[in-house]
Amino acid sequence: MNLSIKELNELIYSLGITASKGIFVNKELNASLIDKLYSELNSSIAIQSDITDEVIDRLKSHYVSNEEADEDYRSTLVQDEESYEKSKVNKGVTQSILDVVEILGEMSHTDMHNFYRNTFGSNSFSHILKSLIIPYKNRPTRRYLHKAANGKYVVKIAGLHNWVVNEY
Repeated sequence: MNLSIKELNELIYSLGITASKGIFVNKELNASLIDKLYSELNSSIAIQSDITDEVIDRLKSHYVSNEEADEDYRSTLVQDEESYEKSKVNKGVTQSILDVVEILGEMSHTDMHNFYRNTFGSNSFSHILKSLIIPYKNRPTRRYLHKAANGKYVVKIAGLHNWVVNEY
């Protein structure tokens, strides 16, 4: 059985309440179950930590410095200063999410939302996802997210047949 960290925590909590408040409880069996769930939880946390470290290492290897990105972006900038500040933030966010999904091959909505929340400290991922699934021609890398049949998102490259031109 493949349980999430949240589900394991909930089971441990439930067994703890049962052990303290339960009347007809086999205390030895309950303690054994709690020990096994703690062991599973610790291994899940270790795996999650390893995956996070691996993703960070892969991102560092593909990292483009902010100075290089800003210089390239400013050279093509036609908008006013306020619009520039807003789009600079979005460029970093969208490219980061596209990079992570491309490195991992596929990601679920929940995994992308957790990455976005942990990396950028915000909860407004639905607006970012809406932008990421549209294949804008104006996006420098022409990458966009496509929802696969298994419900996870993969990175695709926009072609002439599906480009969306963003007129300013």
